[in-house]
Amino acid sequence: MLAKRILLAVISIAFGVVATFVIVKAIGTTPAEYGFLYYTFTSLALACFLGIWLDKFMGTELLPK
Repeated sequence: MLAKRILLAVISIAFGVVATFVIVKAIGTTPAEYGFLYYTFTSLALACFLGIWLDKFMGTELLPK
């Protein structure tokens, strides 16, 4: 179970960082211009979004039913 939870966290965080990078590039700016704090919170929000779905489909039961 611990391995599944660690895998969920790694996948979610990687998705959040990559998706934020793609979004920042799509709007025509750089991560430095976008800002470290905005980049961090955008990545965190996208990671949480995917993490909720992965929790359900992977059966890690991090979130209560």
